[in-house]
Amino acid sequence: MKTANENMTCTSKQLFVLLNDLKEGKLAGECRIDDTLANQKLKETLQQDQFDITANLLNRMDSPPSRVDFMPLHRLITEEEVDDVVHAVKDVLPTGQFTSGSYVGVFEAEIAAFLSKKHVMASSSGTDAMIVALKAAGVGQGDEVIMPANSFAATENAVLAAGGTPIFCDIDPVTFCMDPSEIEACVTLKTKCILPVHLYGKLPDMEAIAKTADKYGIPIIEDACQAIGVSDLGKNSLCSILSFNPYKNLGTCGKAGAIVTDDPSFASACMEYMYHGFELNQKNKKAADYGFNAKIDNLQAAIGLARMKYLSLNNLKRLYLADRYIAHLQQYEDRGLIKLPQMTDDHVWHLFTIKILNGNRDQVKDMMLKFHNVQTDIYYPILSHHQNTPLVKANYRHTSLPVTESVHKQMLQLPLYPGLTVEEQDKVMEALIDVVS
Repeated sequence: MKTANENMTCTSKQLFVLLNDLKEGKLAGECRIDDTLANQKLKETLQQDQFDITANLLNRMDSPPSRVDFMPLHRLITEEEVDDVVHAVKDVLPTGQFTSGSYVGVFEAEIAAFLSKKHVMASSSGTDAMIVALKAAGVGQGDEVIMPANSFAATENAVLAAGGTPIFCDIDPVTFCMDPSEIEACVTLKTKCILPVHLYGKLPDMEAIAKTADKYGIPIIEDACQAIGVSDLGKNSLCSILSFNPYKNLGTCGKAGAIVTDDPSFASACMEYMYHGFELNQKNKKAADYGFNAKIDNLQAAIGLARMKYLSLNNLKRLYLADRYIAHLQQYEDRGLIKLPQMTDDHVWHLFTIKILNGNRDQVKDMMLKFHNVQTDIYYPILSHHQNTPLVKANYRHTSLPVTESVHKQMLQLPLYPGLTVEEQDKVMEALIDVVS
């Protein structure tokens, strides 16, 4: 484990150590940070004179807030970021290179450098990246893909779009991620891929998942769309999928995503599928039977580069806010009123998810808004195998996932994003405590 006085990549394990060191009063200016674009603003922040962890990492308000919104879009990008994005757009516009262009390769290289990966293929969305990766992994008509049922619809949609059949696996009640002990029962002769989801920014137990995958020779594709910056990404898999939707920890100003891998032959197959089946650097000469129009636009890549310099700083802010929630709410977990997520070094806190143990989750949500003007949310309100679609009615009516279904009724997301102020977070906690006590 690296300490704050050693060179840090600033993925989740190093940020975890860094936060603990900063809380203990160790000098921020002595931290040695890897010189990648993703770490630029974090380095600048830590080098400020008289660094104070709360004053320099978190935002403050002059007066108590009257309302707290869950995730206000206009506050997911700062004025400083807006200025950087405007400059990036101004650089691209005169060139006319809105689709293909030099920013794509630079963006991919910076993602690769930050994550210490060999190949990054930036795409038009996380969903498109997942479809491409599944096709490159050989998923076709009738092939089964093991996945959880409590993810965003994009995960199952990608499997279906690739021609595959989702096979839903139960989850761990603590992490909300795929339970490795449940995977083997889902394996059949038709199983082509295992697709764990790093839900809310939390890394599943990938080593345990890989043991089952290796036993049966099944590749793993990680749905890491909510988890950019988590340590050990892709360590136990064929590839990882990222999303740069504006809601994510790193967002562009539109839809974008990426496939991340260390496998050169798989990367080549992905690049063919991603752009009409063409050979690499040979436009109009097909190497695959077909492909998609799924590459990232040059304009979005330029915007991604402009915003990437804030990534590690924003991930540290998310970690600190999560740490404050857990520290202040621990006594209410001890009283059996709520269940908090664990503070671990394999989480980038895209969302902060608790379980309501005392009372009805939906009523708690409504009362926090009605009586305290605090907005919370439920991700995702309908499980995949409970959707009212012809596919579900025909194939999943008898699917039973007892842990997924039980936990889903209790889960509630509290506001957490880099711009959330101390005063707003305090109001959220006061509202929650009042309602559940």
